Amino acid sequence: MNLVNIFISSTCYDLSQLRTDLFDFVTNVGHHPIISEAENFPVNPRKKTHENCIDAVKDNADIFILIVGNRYGSILENGKSITNNEFLAAKEKGIPIFIFIDKKTLNALDFWKSNKEADFSSIVDNKQIFNFIESARDSDKFWVFGFEKAQEIVSTLKIQFSYLFKDALKIRTKIDTDRSDIFNLDLSSKAMSILLEKNDFFEYEFFTQVLLDEIRKKENIKNDYLYKIYLEPKHTLSEDIAFTEWASSKLAIIQNHVKSLNNLISLAYGKYIGDPGIPSDLKGLYYISQTYARIFENILLWTVDAQSTIVPEDCKGLRDKVANLSSKLIEQVWSFPEVFEEFIQKQKHNHLNGLDNDDNSITLTLEINKIDIANYNSEIEIYGRKKGL
Repeated sequence: MNLVNIFISSTCYDLSQLRTDLFDFVTNVGHHPIISEAENFPVNPRKKTHENCIDAVKDNADIFILIVGNRYGSILENGKSITNNEFLAAKEKGIPIFIFIDKKTLNALDFWKSNKEADFSSIVDNKQIFNFIESARDSDKFWVFGFEKAQEIVSTLKIQFSYLFKDALKIRTKIDTDRSDIFNLDLSSKAMSILLEKNDFFEYEFFTQVLLDEIRKKENIKNDYLYKIYLEPKHTLSEDIAFTEWASSKLAIIQNHVKSLNNLISLAYGKYIGDPGIPSDLKGLYYISQTYARIFENILLWTVDAQSTIVPEDCKGLRDKVANLSSKLIEQVWSFPEVFEEFIQKQKHNHLNGLDNDDNSITLTLEINKIDIANYNSEIEIYGRKKGL
C-alpha cells in the first residue's frame, strides 16, 4: 500500500511521550509516521545521525510536522539545530508543513523581541530557539499553532489533514474536468501549480516556467562548452580546401540556428499566446519552450564541435574565430528566460497594484555579433590569400 509518509520533527528526549502519541495517531489514521527512534527509520550506516534525519525528509517525507518545545537541540556546523535543518529541508522540498510550538515558548517570544539580552534560561535552553520560531513564522510566513498537550496537536492535525484531503480532491476534480493533453506532458511541479491556480497571468507565467525548466535541462552541456570538455573530437582537417569548406559550412549552420530561434519567437510565440480574453495554446507554448531549448543545445554542440576540431597549427586561429561566432549568442539565449520572467512579474505587479504597463511587449532578436563576424571574415580572407585559395 502506498501510504502517506509523515515526518515528525522535534527534539527527542524532552518530547518523547508526545512523539509516541503522534506516532500512534499517524499510524491509527492509516498513514506512515517517520520518526527517528522507530525501528523502520531509514538509516545509512555510513552517514551521521543528523544526515540520516535530513535525508529522510528529502527522500521520503510527504508531510512535515514540526514540534518546538523549550529545547533547541544539538547544533550542527551551519549553526542551526538538527530540527531546524530538517525544517529547512522540508521547506526546500515544498511539502505541507505544520508547526506546533509550546505556548510557554511562544508567549516568551514577544518578550524576547523587546529584550533579546534578557535571561530566558528558565523557559528555553538556548535563545536561538526564538530566532528559529521568528524565522519560520514571521519571515517564512508559516502558520504556527500553540499547544500545551499532545491531544491539542492531534485535534488540529485531524482538521488540517481533512483540509489537505479536500484540496487534493479539488485538484483531482480540476484536472478531470479540465483534462487535456497538457497534463500528460513532462511538466515541473511549478508549471503544474500555475495551471491549477489559473491567475490572470497564468498563461504567461506558464510559458515562462516551462521555458526556464527546459533551458535549465541543458546546463550540463553548457558546462561542457564553458570548461572545454572535449571527450571525442569528431573532425580532423588537414587539407586546405577541406578546412575552408568546413569553416563555411559551420558559418551557414550557426546562421540557420539564429534564423530558427528568431522565427520561433517572432512567429510561433505570436501564434500560440492569446490576446487578452482569448485562451492561449498551452501545448504550443510548451512546444516553443522545448524547441527553444533544443536549438540552444544544438548551438552548444556546434560550438563544442568547432572548438574540438583538430586542425594544422596555422589554422588554429581561424578555427577559434569560427567557434567564437556563437559566444554572444549563447549568453543571450541562456539569459533570455530569466529576463522574460522579470518582465512578466513586473507586468503582473503593475496589474495587481492598478499601475499602467507602459511597455507591454518584450522581444528577442538574435544575431551573431558583428565584430565576431568581421574577425571571422578577415581571418578567412588572410588564410585564403596565404594558401592561394
